[in-house]
Amino acid sequence: MSRAMLLGGLLALLTGAASAADILPPAPSLDSAHLRGRFELEAGAYVRADASFGWLAGRNAVSTFTSDVASFRFDATRFERAPITGLGVGYQLNGFLRTDLTVEQRGSARYQGSASYVDGAVCGAARCADAYAGAIRSTLVMANAYGEIGSWFDVTPFVGLGLGLARHTFEPVSLPAGNGHGAGQSAGAMQTRFAFALMTGLAYDLTPQIKVETSYRYVNMGAARSGVITCAIPAGACVGQTQRIGLAAHDLRIGLRYALSDGSSQD
Repeated sequence: MSRAMLLGGLLALLTGAASAADILPPAPSLDSAHLRGRFELEAGAYVRADASFGWLAGRNAVSTFTSDVASFRFDATRFERAPITGLGVGYQLNGFLRTDLTVEQRGSARYQGSASYVDGAVCGAARCADAYAGAIRSTLVMANAYGEIGSWFDVTPFVGLGLGLARHTFEPVSLPAGNGHGAGQSAGAMQTRFAFALMTGLAYDLTPQIKVETSYRYVNMGAARSGVITCAIPAGACVGQTQRIGLAAHDLRIGLRYALSDGSSQD
């Protein structure tokens, strides 16, 4: 193929592409009100209130019973979901970053645990089995930072990170009579642990000052330790058992943010 023919083919191809581009709709303006949202974003303080449900997940459960019996293991640890309420204050630094400080109360989540072990004097050739019942509630104080990645049609996606403290109350754990070492109950116990959280969600502008927020959060709250379980008949290895369970949660949240400064309407 000659050089002239090659150049002619390239020219025809470019001309066709230009003609096709002429019939395409124009690209949306980055200054569109739909992309920016209805209201001007202003830096300033805000207050917030949140409500949610959380699903606790027990992690790395251990018991001091392991030092007194052979082959002890937790076969299951289960928690029921619990309601969560929270309040906070924050500051919108700019269109990309905001921070807040939150305090929340996690309701009492019922705990059920099952464990088994070997004790030939009590259970013979079969594994002994114990069942535990209790509840855990927690108070969280968290410092949070959020990155916002722009607004589209009044909706602002965000991601966040939180660091803080969790105050756990491990309510009395009961051990009903079974084929293990007999019935017993612990006293309640409290501990404070380090906590961290990862979040993602969407915020919707209702008014210049009010935003509705929905989000998912994973929060790791350290470990909760039970009180000492004392048997009704203090015999055998049952006396003095405590349990320690690592706590993490998956939370679905909805909240309201109220800006203390008003955003002006856009034209």
